Amino acid sequence: MMHITLDRNSTISLTRQIYKHIREAVLNGTLQQYEKLPSTREMAKYLNVARNVIIESYEQLTAEGYIYTKNGAGTYVNDGIYFERATSISSVNNRKPIENRPNKNVISFRTGIPDLASIPIKKWGQLYKSITLSVLPQQMDYQSSKGEYELRRQLSIYLRRVRGVNTHPENILITNGAAQAFSLLCQHVSEDGYALVENPLSYGILHTLESRQVKIQAIPVDEFGMVTEKLPNIPPELIFTTPSHQFPTGVILPIKRRIQMIQYAKKHNSYIVEDDYDSEFRFDGSPIQSMQSLDPTCVIYVGTFSKTLMPSLRMGYMVLPDALCAQMEETKYVADLHSPILEQLTMAKFIEAGSLDLHIKKMRSIYLKRRNHLIKCLENTFEDTVSISGAEAGMHLVATFKTINFDSLVMHKIEDNNIQITPIRKHYLLDETNKVLKHPYNDSLIFGYGNTNILSLDDGIKRLHTVLSPYLTKF
Repeated sequence: MMHITLDRNSTISLTRQIYKHIREAVLNGTLQQYEKLPSTREMAKYLNVARNVIIESYEQLTAEGYIYTKNGAGTYVNDGIYFERATSISSVNNRKPIENRPNKNVISFRTGIPDLASIPIKKWGQLYKSITLSVLPQQMDYQSSKGEYELRRQLSIYLRRVRGVNTHPENILITNGAAQAFSLLCQHVSEDGYALVENPLSYGILHTLESRQVKIQAIPVDEFGMVTEKLPNIPPELIFTTPSHQFPTGVILPIKRRIQMIQYAKKHNSYIVEDDYDSEFRFDGSPIQSMQSLDPTCVIYVGTFSKTLMPSLRMGYMVLPDALCAQMEETKYVADLHSPILEQLTMAKFIEAGSLDLHIKKMRSIYLKRRNHLIKCLENTFEDTVSISGAEAGMHLVATFKTINFDSLVMHKIEDNNIQITPIRKHYLLDETNKVLKHPYNDSLIFGYGNTNILSLDDGIKRLHTVLSPYLTKF
């Protein structure tokens, strides 16, 4: 396996970094003609990235003639490409690499990042200090793998009130973020079993499933969420879904499809994994009721404080059916015994004091203003060439541009203008023939605005318009 070092803090996309490394290795002879490259799955696992990142890198290299694919045999380096290039020292010295540019010059529309400047860190610090100074000696021993009881009790009260979740403290398992919850669940998919996912879906779930070598099957998402009419005859063991705010499209799964999915799961002894990642931030009316409230015996509810409070806290939770509680507690024990206790005790007090409710209320107002401003900027700047969807909740929306195909060339130009944004097509799964299971929306971008202030939104849309203007007038 070739050595590739990725800079995940760089403004250059992972796709571009991988492409450039392989390109240079071919040109300088490190990769020789007819040498076989690792498969996209092998490379994705080795680099700890989504498979789509590798597929797009390989596609670009193939398009430029560096590599070629033999059906059923693999991907190989083309012949006659080794090339000794003269390097202009003055050019190298005078050119500043993109990855070394100050971060303050980058406008980020990353999704899933809350407003880091608004984290109530002073309040959190005061509670944490108080907990640390008053903690009992026995609380510093190893604790229950389920998590601190007082946090589970406060969570059960909070989730019943805010999300309609049907639970008790005994059904809650505290995890190190939602990512660990998904990872623990994957361990209970048998070698012959598989998981069902939405298409498109989040990188996080895809990465976890692939890193755990769980076989997956994708069901397309339309304007009403996962198309339940296409649920397969051979049942999965897990069904991953984001029913209250589908990621990345933002659509809501209606009650009819929720019932159909639950009936399917009960009939086939499958479990539904409800990823409720940011539905507290609903702008029009109350948050959508959880799917788990319909049937707690077959729905596993997964939540996290990464979106509502701070990503660095690394605290999430699962609300488990009775039948899975003992099994998942054992799995958590084997993984890491239990999550940090002081943070759990602090979070319990934070919820009990009403601080979480106050923070979410404050952030809902901030995100609403940003959402409205972003929509106004997009519509004023791009007029009738853009349409907005998935903006009813959360911290992101989807903008579709009628005359633009966001292929690698266009995305590289956007990156070169210090704009960090993702095309929605990157969240679509590909089948083995590299054809999309559902139309990939090549004309759509995902705008995250959780950690992007009003001035940055203005600047970002202006920069984007500068890049896209030729494409808007081309058709």
